[in-house]
Amino acid sequence: MIPFRVCLLAALALSASAEPVDMLFQNWNSRDGLPQDHIRAIVRTRDGLLWLGTDAGLARFDGNEFKSYGLREGLDAVAVMSLMEADDGTLWVSTLGGGVTMLRDGRIVKTYPRMENTSPSENLMLGQDAEGRMWAGGTFRLEGERFVAVPGGRGFVREILRDRQGVMWMNHHDDRIRRWQEGGWQDGSGGGPALADTIHEDAQGRLWAAERGRKLWCRDTGGWKSWPLPDTMKNRVNSMSFAPDGTLWMAFFREGLVGFRDGKFIEPRMDGERFLDLSEIVYAAPDGLLWLGSSANGLYSLVPRRLTLATINDPAANRGANFIGALLESAPGEFMVGSQGHGLFGWKDGISGPVAEMEALNRGLYVNSLWRDRSGAVWAGSGVGMHRLTGAPQGPPSRLVSGNVWEIRDGANGSLWVGRGNGELHHVPKGGKPVKIDYDNDDGAPIKGMDLGPDGALWIGTRGSGLFRLKDGKPKRFRMADGLGSEVIRVVDAEDDGTLWVGTAGGGLSILRDDRFLTVTTADGLPDDIVSQIAEDKTGRLWVGTNRGIAVIAKDEVARLKEGRLTELHPLVINRADGLVSEECTIVPPVAMSDGRMAFATTHGFAMLKPEEFQSDEATPPVFIEQVRANGRPVVPIDGKLELPPGLDRLEIEFSGLYFAAPSRLRFRNRLGGVEEEWGTPGAERRVEYRNLAPGDYRFELAGSIGNGVWTPQPAMLDITLAPHFWQTAWFKILAGLLSLGLVAATARTIERARARRKIEELKREQAVQTERARIARDLHDDVGASLTQVALLSELADSDLDAEPELARGHINEIFTTAKEVTRSLDEIVWAVNPAQDTLERFAAFLGTFVQNYARTAGLNGRLDIPGDLPDLSLTSAIRHHLYLATKEALHNIVKHAGATEIRLRLIPGAKELKLVIEDNGRGLADSDRGEGDGLDNLRKRLDQIGGTCTHRSAPGQGTTVEMLAPLA
Repeated sequence: MIPFRVCLLAALALSASAEPVDMLFQNWNSRDGLPQDHIRAIVRTRDGLLWLGTDAGLARFDGNEFKSYGLREGLDAVAVMSLMEADDGTLWVSTLGGGVTMLRDGRIVKTYPRMENTSPSENLMLGQDAEGRMWAGGTFRLEGERFVAVPGGRGFVREILRDRQGVMWMNHHDDRIRRWQEGGWQDGSGGGPALADTIHEDAQGRLWAAERGRKLWCRDTGGWKSWPLPDTMKNRVNSMSFAPDGTLWMAFFREGLVGFRDGKFIEPRMDGERFLDLSEIVYAAPDGLLWLGSSANGLYSLVPRRLTLATINDPAANRGANFIGALLESAPGEFMVGSQGHGLFGWKDGISGPVAEMEALNRGLYVNSLWRDRSGAVWAGSGVGMHRLTGAPQGPPSRLVSGNVWEIRDGANGSLWVGRGNGELHHVPKGGKPVKIDYDNDDGAPIKGMDLGPDGALWIGTRGSGLFRLKDGKPKRFRMADGLGSEVIRVVDAEDDGTLWVGTAGGGLSILRDDRFLTVTTADGLPDDIVSQIAEDKTGRLWVGTNRGIAVIAKDEVARLKEGRLTELHPLVINRADGLVSEECTIVPPVAMSDGRMAFATTHGFAMLKPEEFQSDEATPPVFIEQVRANGRPVVPIDGKLELPPGLDRLEIEFSGLYFAAPSRLRFRNRLGGVEEEWGTPGAERRVEYRNLAPGDYRFELAGSIGNGVWTPQPAMLDITLAPHFWQTAWFKILAGLLSLGLVAATARTIERARARRKIEELKREQAVQTERARIARDLHDDVGASLTQVALLSELADSDLDAEPELARGHINEIFTTAKEVTRSLDEIVWAVNPAQDTLERFAAFLGTFVQNYARTAGLNGRLDIPGDLPDLSLTSAIRHHLYLATKEALHNIVKHAGATEIRLRLIPGAKELKLVIEDNGRGLADSDRGEGDGLDNLRKRLDQIGGTCTHRSAPGQGTTVEMLAPLA
C-alpha cells in the first residue's frame, strides 16, 4: 500500500473555474492483491463491502485485503464492465465477451450466457426497473430464466438509472438522454442537454447530466439549469457520484476528478498534481470516503485533509531543519521555529527563512526552547545560551545565560527559570542577573520538562534522575519508586486545577496524586510509551504527543485519571492516516494558536489542526465470518449453522470487519461458547484456531471495535455441531462402563489369584528353607556327628592304650587326625552349599572341578576336566548345588571302588533350561548282569529326582562307564 502524502502547495496556480482542495489519498494496486490495475466499476453493497470490476476479474475489498473472482470461481469472462446491487441484495456482474452473473453472500450462484445478436465487445450496463426486473443494456430484460430482447429497446448504452419515482433513464451511445415510457425509450432531455456523457440522481430526486466539454446540467421541478464545466477538463465525464455532504463528484475519463458544491467547482490535488490520465470511475460512499478507480494505477480512497503540515523550505536549510526543537506563535498565523542543528527560522503562509537577529548563530545551532514571558518578551534557549529576541534587523542578541539552555519557564513576579543541559537550574529575577539554584540534582542530569504549578511549586524534569519539586526553597525528588513510569522525563505539564502530568521515555504518561504517581502505558491503551507532548484543551480532552502519533484522550477518561482510577484508554490517534508525514512528536509543548487551532512539532515539520474537527467516532464496525476450515478443508455454513462429522482435530475460523476510514484501527474479540465463558483478549488478528474439541454444540461469537472502546452490539455468530465417533456416543459410554465394571471384577479376581499364587510361592519357599535346614541338620548328624562320635571313641582308646600299648595308641591318634580332617572337609562342603555367594554357575563349576581333580589325585587317577571357559551368568540354588556335588562325589567313589579305571573325565554342558553333568571313566565297564539295583546308580537317580532332574548311564565290558546327570536351571 502506498503511504499517505500531502497534496497542495499554495503557490500552485489553478484554472479560475475550479477551487483547489487539499486531500489525502491511499492507493492499492495489483501488488496489494488487486486482480488488475484498470478499474471500470465500483459498488458498495449493503453489507458494507466494496466490489470492484477490473479487466482481470471481480474483486471484493474489506479495507484490509482483496478477494478475487475469476474463471475458476465461476465467471464466464474476466473483464468486468458493470456492477449493480439489486433490491434483494443480489450483486449482478456484467462482463465483456461473457454474460451476466449473480452473486449472493459472496458466492456465484448463477451465470446467464451472453445474449443473442450481441457483439462480444458490447458493454451491457446493468439496471433494475420498478417491477424488480433486471436490464442488461437498453435492449435486454430478464424474463424468467433468460434475458430477452425488449421491443423498442436500444442497443449500447452508457448508463441505466431508475429514479425515486421508479422511472427508468438511460443515455445511449449517441449521448442522448432517454426515459422508458409507453413501452419504449423516448427522448428525455426536455429542454436540457442535447448530449450527455452520464446521468445521476441526487438525494432530492434531481436529475444531473454532464455534457461533454461544455456544461453540467441539473433538472428539478423548475426545469433544467446548467453550469459551464472547468476549462481544464476536455474529456467526457465517465462517472458521477454524490457524497453525503451534497458534493457531486465527476470522474473525467483518464483526465481528472472534479467536485461541484454550492454552485462552485472544486478540484482535488495530490502531491500538487491533478489525476491526469488516471480517472475512470468515482464512487462517494455513505461514510464520506471518496473512491476512485483509475485506468492504470488501481484503487484510490480520498479524504479532505484536516491538518496542515508546515515545513521549513528555505533554500539555505536542508531537510534536517524540519526536526523541530522549539515552536512559538510569534504573531497570528506566524511562527518561530527552532531546529535541531540548523538554527532559528520564521514561518508564515508556507514561506520560511532565518530569523535575522539569530542568523549569525544559525550554523549548527540547536534551538531547544522558545518562550514568551508575561511581559510579551520572547526568549530563545539554544546550545550557546539564552537570548532575548527583540526583532532587531541584525544581531546576535546578548546572552543572559551562557551554555546549553534546554528549558525556559515563567517564575513569580516576572522572573524566569532556566534549565541547562548540564543539570544546572538558574533563577533570573526581573531585571536582575541569573542565580544558580541548588535542588539536589547531584547527578547533573539534563533538565528537560519544566513548569510552574498554581501553588508556586516549580516542577523540574531531568533526563535520568527523575522529577524534582522545588517549593519554598526545599527540593523533593520523585523516582520510579514513587510511581513514575521512568526516570527519563521528557515533558512536565502543571494544570491550573493542580493536576500534574509527566511524560516519560519508555514509561508512558504519569499523573500525580497525593505525592504518588499513577502511570498509564501502551498496556492501558496509549499508542506508545514515549510521551513528549501534553496539553489539555478547552473541552477537557488531553492531547498527548508520542512516537506513534498524537493521542487524544476523551474528557471522561481524563476525569477518571484525575480521580486516581486507572482505566483502559481508548484515545483517538492522529497519525499518517490523517496526514502526518512523521508520527514522532518532538519534545516541544503543543502551541495553542490565536485562531483556536493547535500546533504540534514533529521530526518532519509541525502540524496545525482544529481540535473540534478530531472527534472520537462512536460507530461500531460490522463484522463477519469469512471462512471456516475443518482439518484444513474449507466448509460452508448454512444459515449460520455448521455441522461437522466426527474426527475434527483442528477448526480454523477467519473473520474480518469494515472500517475503511482507518482499517488498521480495527480490533476483534471472540469466544467459543462451550469452551470459553469470557471474551478473549482484543487484537488485530483476523483468525482463530481451536484444536481437539470434544463432540457437542458450540457457538462462536465475534465482535469488533475501531479502538474507541465500543464493541459491536450484535456479534456475528456461528453455531457449530461436532458429531461424535460411535465410541463417543452415550450408548457406547454406557456399554463401555459396563465392560469396565466387568474388567474391574476380572482384574480383581486376577489380582486375588496372583496374591494366592504369591502366597503358595512363599509357602513353597518356606518349605524349601525348612527342607534345606533339615538337610543341613541331617548332613551334620550323619557326617559330622558320626565322625565326631568316632573321634570320641578313638580318643578313649588312645587314652587307655597310651601307657600299656604306645604303638596302638599312636595308631588311634592318627585315626583321630584323619577323622578330624574329614569333619573339616564336610563342614566346608556344608557351608559352601548354603553360601549365597556360591550360587552362580561359574562358582559351582570351579568348586566341582577342584574337587574332582583333588579326588582323582588322592586316588592315584588322572583327572580331566571339560568345562567351557565362558560360562553364562546363571544362578543355581543351594539344593541343586548340594545334590549335584553329592551325586558327583558318589559317582567318583563308585569309580574308585569298582571300575579299576586309570582316568576320570568330567564334562559340564550348560543349556538354555538345564545343566548337563557327564562323568566318564576308562575302567572295566559293566555287563548286563551287573546292572542291578544295588550298583549305586539307584542312589544317583534318587538324588537327581529330589531336584527335578534325571540320571542315566551307559556302559559296556572293557569300555568304561558314562554317567549323565541333568539338572533344571529354573
